[in-house]
Amino acid sequence: MLGGLQSQLAQRPRLRLFLREFGLLAAAWGSLMVVVVWMALCQEWSDMRWLSRNMNYNRQKPGNWKLNHSGYKMLDDIVLDQIPLMTERWITDAVVNSAALIAVGGGMFMARGWQARAVYLRRIAWMMATLYFLRSITISVTTLPPSVNNCKPQVAHNTSDLVRIVPLMISGQLSGCTDKVFSGHTSILIITFLFWTRYARHWTFVAYSAVHTLAGIVCVLAVRLHYSVDVLLAIVLTYSVHQMYYLLLECAVRQRIVGLPRHFLHGSTMYSPGALASRRCASSEIDEIELAESEISPTQKRGSVEQKVQAVYTLGADFDDTKSTVDASFADTHFNCCHISADMLLTNRSPSTVLPTIVAWMDGLHLR
Repeated sequence: MLGGLQSQLAQRPRLRLFLREFGLLAAAWGSLMVVVVWMALCQEWSDMRWLSRNMNYNRQKPGNWKLNHSGYKMLDDIVLDQIPLMTERWITDAVVNSAALIAVGGGMFMARGWQARAVYLRRIAWMMATLYFLRSITISVTTLPPSVNNCKPQVAHNTSDLVRIVPLMISGQLSGCTDKVFSGHTSILIITFLFWTRYARHWTFVAYSAVHTLAGIVCVLAVRLHYSVDVLLAIVLTYSVHQMYYLLLECAVRQRIVGLPRHFLHGSTMYSPGALASRRCASSEIDEIELAESEISPTQKRGSVEQKVQAVYTLGADFDDTKSTVDASFADTHFNCCHISADMLLTNRSPSTVLPTIVAWMDGLHLR
């Protein structure tokens, strides 16, 4: 009986961790679903604005519309001029959807453990939610003409029509005419390729993803879903969001390892003599441990690593004890070094920790 009680107590932290991981995962995918619905509404609004400006449209009689005498002209695109038109749009949808499914399945297979798989799915959801939210803004503020002739948008006349059209647009059964900037299909292709570059255990997976991504982009342009500028912007924005996410996450990890309070990263406190001396003490202790590692047998390596980690974590704890006893000349020397770094950055204020904190929460860093 006592053993069963102990096992139940031991399982409680695991259950609590699982529930918290699942809660963050549900929040990520829930946010993605909300953003997708919002983006579909923005697509509908963009088509309505373009239709009212370029068509003679009778709202009382659905489907009764015709071009104005001036009509509309597609934008000149030197890339589309070189690619033959392909009418089978289902091929493009199949290429993009298969790239997404294979990337999700492959990442889940290559991730180590259930927690890593939850983090993998969470990162996909947060990045795509960010990209789709940016896309909802771009298609709302700028309306480009359709990239094909005789495009007939599905315009909602009332709430029931809107409720019917939005799910069809989300599932891909209906498409808008003016949802151009930027390409959502290309964003999916690029994000899958970038995830392969981080999670693939062999270069052949990255090579396969590169070919799949390139084929998908060509199909997007061939069926005239987007202008080439939409594809180019999608590549740049998707790469930027992906890199920014991991850079901010790395920044949050560094802050967590070092153990500095948040206010150390703002104002002159970051360069105060006590803080500098504390960092110097921890750094020198780590250097001494690394120097002695060559004389330690392989069986004792684990203990040295633990000492190193403990030395890093004592940085923040030793701050209060060190700041009152630090030597002034020593602190002044390191203060000048920090000023040299600030001069190289050419900034007057230290970077904000708001975004790293947000990304750390989104990624579930506090659970690891």
